[in-house]
Amino acid sequence: MSADVAVALQQPLERISVEMVFRSLYFFNRPLLQNPQLQLIPWLVEHQRSMGLVKAIGQRHRRNASKSFDIWAEALT
Repeated sequence: MSADVAVALQQPLERISVEMVFRSLYFFNRPLLQNPQLQLIPWLVEHQRSMGLVKAIGQRHRRNASKSFDIWAEALT
C-alpha cells in the first residue's frame, strides 16, 4: 500500500511514512461510510499533507546531500 502511495505522489518509497499511511486508514473509514465508491489511494493523495504521509527532509540531510553533490559533481557529469 505504501508503494502505491509513493507512486501516486511521485516520491521515493523511503520518503513515505508507512506508519502514517496505516494510521490514515482510521480517518478514511468515515468518508468511506458516507461514499462507498471512494477509492483509498486517490483519497490519500488528496489528504497527504494533513495526514503527514511524506517524511520531511531535515536540515542535516540537506546539508549532507549538498556536500556530497559538491564532492561528486565532476564524476556525475
